[in-house]
Amino acid sequence: LIFFCINMSVPLGVTLLRTLPLTFSSAARNNLYKFSVLFITFWCYTTYHLSRKAISVVKSTWHPTNCTVHALPVNNSLPVNESLTVYELGSVLDGNSTSGIQIVRVSCWEPFDDDSKLGDMDFTFLFAYAVAMFFSGHIGDRISLRYLLFCGMALSGVFTALLGVPFWTNIHSFPYYILVQLFGGMAQSTGWPSVVAVMGNWFGKGNRGLVMGIWNAHTSVGNILGSIIPGFWGNADSWGW
Repeated sequence: LIFFCINMSVPLGVTLLRTLPLTFSSAARNNLYKFSVLFITFWCYTTYHLSRKAISVVKSTWHPTNCTVHALPVNNSLPVNESLTVYELGSVLDGNSTSGIQIVRVSCWEPFDDDSKLGDMDFTFLFAYAVAMFFSGHIGDRISLRYLLFCGMALSGVFTALLGVPFWTNIHSFPYYILVQLFGGMAQSTGWPSVVAVMGNWFGKGNRGLVMGIWNAHTSVGNILGSIIPGFWGNADSWGW
């Protein structure tokens, strides 16, 4: 079905609109198409920002400054999962024990044991995004924007999901996270050139300023939703969702 849809000479949405038992003048039909393009591209780029914002929420469960140490007195025989005293990471000295306290478990996510690794992930994503943006623009000039936008959104979803896979598979390899961010940044770079080109094709210079001003709110909407929605699952026990 997907292969059929992206290879249609006329977009599926236009085909469906033409099947509606309604009579439109040429001007009304053109306005309907414009509204559809405005809404669809707005939502498309909203989801781009939503997916890239989610990682910022998840980072709070990986960051070492938010890690806690569950500890017991050295001679205490209670099971690890029962009645543990929780100490801030900074209050426990390096080593297996200190002041009669035995370190039992650190509840941060390896391999993010220092700030630099989170910075490396951001750098990888942004570098890949910036470099790939140049090529995405050229590709968008040579193939159908439907294909580029469809593939870019699908791949963005895949690589965002792959960042959650370690939660269930217990992956702690730092190169895995770097590679996912690298390819995720490349996939995300398809969004802006595609939606801007589509909007430019449908809206002339006469009212483009007003329309683009309203339409560009997708960035803020995506960031807001990308903070709220992952916030429901963005804790140490469920961040993979």
